[in-house]
Amino acid sequence: MTIQNALNFIRQGQHDNDLRIKLVKAETGHTRQKILDQKDLIFTPEEFEEAYSLSLFKCQHQEDADVLMSFRMWWIMLCRSPDADVTSP
Repeated sequence: MTIQNALNFIRQGQHDNDLRIKLVKAETGHTRQKILDQKDLIFTPEEFEEAYSLSLFKCQHQEDADVLMSFRMWWIMLCRSPDADVTSP
């Protein structure tokens, strides 16, 4: 697991609509992780945050920063969403 993988995910995830669709349609966090593993995008949440900070620092325009912040929020919300096969008490 590396920060470089997280940087690659951020870059690819912002431009690859098919990847985002697959991740959204994944019914479990485990399935999402398999999708990322198949693309050699293995990283920890801490590595994602580090890559996000590095990417944000490099933004030269507010519009680029806004897109990056939106992508981060999308990813956080997706990771926190409950698995489809888990029922609430």
